[in-house]
Amino acid sequence: MDFILDHLLTLITFSPLAAAAVIALLPSGRHRLIKWSALLLSLVPLTLTLILWFNFDQGGGFQFEKHYEWLRQIGAGYHVGVDGVSTPLILLTGILTPLALIISFSISENVKSYFALFMLLQMGMFGVFVALDLVLFFIFWEFGLVPMYFLINQWGSKNRVYASQKFFLYTMAGSVGMLLAIQMMWFATGGINEGLHQKQRS
Repeated sequence: MDFILDHLLTLITFSPLAAAAVIALLPSGRHRLIKWSALLLSLVPLTLTLILWFNFDQGGGFQFEKHYEWLRQIGAGYHVGVDGVSTPLILLTGILTPLALIISFSISENVKSYFALFMLLQMGMFGVFVALDLVLFFIFWEFGLVPMYFLINQWGSKNRVYASQKFFLYTMAGSVGMLLAIQMMWFATGGINEGLHQKQRS
């Protein structure tokens, strides 16, 4: 249990990736097996988010932090943690994913791809909520957009191709703006996370 609590956010974030890998290894024609496997595997991050919720100190600041240096030149690294805002969002993501998978049991085309992409989408969402490093946040944000694009394009409604194209254009514009903002912060402060670190020290 100590290991789980010590690496809780990493386990929450990357357990959907492991689930997607397991789903990818299942036979493509076994639709029922794929659907139920995805649902059962989604209960693992749900359980971990519940552990996070019940062990979170409502009176504290950032908690369950892990910080490893990555790109020392720009002050970026693997830095994750949660506060009173991100914790409910993580729990909500953990709860809604199994419900969304149950609703998706009606999917009959490219079933394995759909459920694997859905788990990758969950990983991207978790990563966005736990990231305390701007570069890491940007990577998870971009990662989450990829499965979302294909989910819209392949399994969306009648105008799914048009919707996915608009999604791509709008998110690309937002991502470029975010990347430019991160670069401006780096040039202005000498480290892209200086503002956050100063806030934590205060």
